[in-house]
Amino acid sequence: MVNMAMLMRTALSILLFFSLFYIFSKDSSPPSSSSSLALHLPQRHSPIQFPIQPQTPSLPIPIQFESSHSHHEHTQKPFSILSDPTPGDDELQYDFSPYVKLYKSGRVERLPHIPLVPPGIHTFTGVNSKDVLIDHATGVSVRLYLPKQAIGTDPKHHRQKLPVLLYFHGGAFVIESAFSTFYHHFLNVLVSKAQVLAISVNYRLAPEHRLPAAYEDGWLALKWALNNCRSGPEPWLFHHGDINRVFLGGDSAGGNIAHDSAIRAGTVRGPSELGMKIKGLILLNPYFWGKDPVGTEPGDRWIRESFEKNWDFVCGGLMGIDHPAVNPLTWMEGLRSLGCERVIVTVAGRDFFRERGVAYVKALKNSGWSGAVQIYETKDEFHVYFISNPLGKKASEEMHAVVNFINRR
Repeated sequence: MVNMAMLMRTALSILLFFSLFYIFSKDSSPPSSSSSLALHLPQRHSPIQFPIQPQTPSLPIPIQFESSHSHHEHTQKPFSILSDPTPGDDELQYDFSPYVKLYKSGRVERLPHIPLVPPGIHTFTGVNSKDVLIDHATGVSVRLYLPKQAIGTDPKHHRQKLPVLLYFHGGAFVIESAFSTFYHHFLNVLVSKAQVLAISVNYRLAPEHRLPAAYEDGWLALKWALNNCRSGPEPWLFHHGDINRVFLGGDSAGGNIAHDSAIRAGTVRGPSELGMKIKGLILLNPYFWGKDPVGTEPGDRWIRESFEKNWDFVCGGLMGIDHPAVNPLTWMEGLRSLGCERVIVTVAGRDFFRERGVAYVKALKNSGWSGAVQIYETKDEFHVYFISNPLGKKASEEMHAVVNFINRR
């Protein structure tokens, strides 16, 4: 009798091969509106999210210093491998192929070499962008996006206040960048349609910086954004950022980080440190998981162990697979204290994370939280399908729901 599990793994491997061939055979230019491929397929060793690109620039990227008293620029160095291969240094501790390998010596090998995209005026949307270093100690930087209308010649737009969206990219906490082709294109389209001032956070990645590093970076970026909306010195935020309409958002792992910042905003020192409540939380196909299956999640042992192994990899074993950071369903008190007024969660019908997104919405409603939550589902699509093709029909419809969520008064 044919082993069905083996057939399933074989089918997934075939799909994975063609998915990788499609993504990495492209010349790093944004896909046309007629093309779309965004899959989330678990391998035997690790779940892979698409589209993803490693944080490995081929060219230096100019980043502005935070201080308004200095107009100098510094160069962000390309991602450096921890050490060069040496004899006896070939024993793998963790294989996140085809993206990252971690050796027992501590050396990290990031495999593909894909160029990042510099900021500037986006030809298609007219949105302007720039990069700002917000923390010298960690090297955390952000890419700011300002819609075309706010940078026009009409004086009445020069001080126009806009909603502020703090956005976190996906990539399993291990890969991707706020400066990558896909995310740069996606944010330009979203900013143009929603007329928001977006802040895309280039947070630190595992395994070089394991969780909670990305969570700390998210909280740092939120406080930086609010402080600059209030009093500068960052001119775009000071002149255009509406402190009363601040949103947190992200896809996949980025949605997980956005959720963490919203939890912090409502608990611990959040209210005292922020001095305000976040307007809304936007979770696009968020990365949540748990030990036991929820709803129709696959119960296959190899699949669940794969997700658990990856979570252990990104947090260095500090947090189990049922820790509230990855399984919010285990901490209802945290959900009840969520520090925002409203939430939208989007899920994709063929995404392994779908059931967690649905369960998150139900748990939030049952937690006693006082805000409003809604869910948006796209049928027959895979994980974060909208990132690679934000102009596609389904992606545009989902983005329209997000735009309405942001601009609702």
